Amino acid sequence: MDAFLLGLSLGLAAGLSPGPLLFLVLREATQKGPKAGVLAALAPLLTDAPVVAAAWLLAARLPPEWLRLVGVFGGLWLFYTGARGLFAPPKKTPVPGAASLKAGVLANLANPHMYLFWFSVGTPILADLGARAVFFLLGFYLTLVGSKVLLALFAGRLPAFGKLADLLLALVGVWLILRSAAP
Repeated sequence: MDAFLLGLSLGLAAGLSPGPLLFLVLREATQKGPKAGVLAALAPLLTDAPVVAAAWLLAARLPPEWLRLVGVFGGLWLFYTGARGLFAPPKKTPVPGAASLKAGVLANLANPHMYLFWFSVGTPILADLGARAVFFLLGFYLTLVGSKVLLALFAGRLPAFGKLADLLLALVGVWLILRSAAP
């Protein structure tokens, strides 16, 4: 039970923490409707498994420059995504679908915090829990994805959040570029 509760708490913290995927979920929900936000919120279910496996196998073997490079490219992508949304004309008809899920997957893959978590915190927890790690993962993804889904359903009813989410995406992109490029 302790593994499940640990997973719930870390997943909820990750799910509600301001960051690229959260802002993208809010943008998709406000511009295209709640269903689009929910699809974007599902991205960790598709992107995290390979990262968890890589972290498990390579945790101590990757140079720190690798994560810095991911951060720079991720920041550029986030800035582009946010700026494009800020200057795009409002859409007349919501079109939720695969594009929202794809945007969520790309945002999550470009987010170095996912890699940092799994390489520095998540993998040691899984190793320590042994067979109980499955309960940790169940709790973690239940609240990580569940909190983003609930926020998408809420934000989908408040379209004014769309431009704010785009602005936050662009700002997080700039912050990530600067932070990752600094020696």
